[in-house]
Order: sequence, then C-alpha cells, then structure tokens
Amino acid sequence: MRGKIAVSLLSSTLFSCVQAQTPEVGAPATPPPPPAAASAVSTAVPTGDRLIVIRRATCDTFLSLTPEDRAAASLFYMGYSASRFRLKTVNANNIPDIQTRAINNCSAQPERTVAWAFARAYSQSRGW
Repeated sequence: MRGKIAVSLLSSTLFSCVQAQTPEVGAPATPPPPPAAASAVSTAVPTGDRLIVIRRATCDTFLSLTPEDRAAASLFYMGYSASRFRLKTVNANNIPDIQTRAINNCSAQPERTVAWAFARAYSQSRGW
C-alpha cells in the first residue's frame, strides 16, 4: 500500500513540475527540431538498465557522484530513511542538516553504506 502511495505522490509531484507553455497570440509557431538533433538525443540516452542495490550502495560511490546526482540520491535516501524510521512528518528545515551529516558520515567512513550514513544522520539530527 505504501508503495502505491509513494508512486502516486511521485508521479503527481513530477506532473505538477511540468508547466504547459501557451503560445502568445500572434506569435509564430516554433518549428520542430531537425531530425539530426533528434537522433543525437536518442543516442545519448543509455539503453541498458542501471540497477542500484539500495542497501549496498557504498559511501565511496555516493561521494564520487556529481553534485546534481548526489543531491538527487540524497533526497531519495532521506525519504528511504524516513520510511524505515516510519516517520509521518519530516521538518523541512532540517533537510540540509541531515544531508550535511550524511555526507560527513560518508566522508569519515567511505566503506559504509549510504543507507547507514543517512540513518545515522537522522539519528544525529533528532529534528525529525
């Protein structure tokens, strides 16, 4: 049941982020991109699955991610940790602190798992 709720919340969140663009009255229509651009985009997208074992991903790998990917992974692991602690609410003001603590935990012990680092960060924060 929680999985269905999470999927529906995620899809509704992503849907709400998409903004429809309305053309201005009298503005010329934008032509579609040339076929060469479309083929370049399709070749840049990886074709295979990239599976990550959530409970086994190491801090070393997490720390080697780009800042954008690390931020996305942080949000995932914050939600994962909140779910494991069965939290009903999270204080949004504490998210930067939890993320910083998790990164510090990973830096101190890069052989540990990311799930451990975020669980410990939640415990250290106490501002759930």
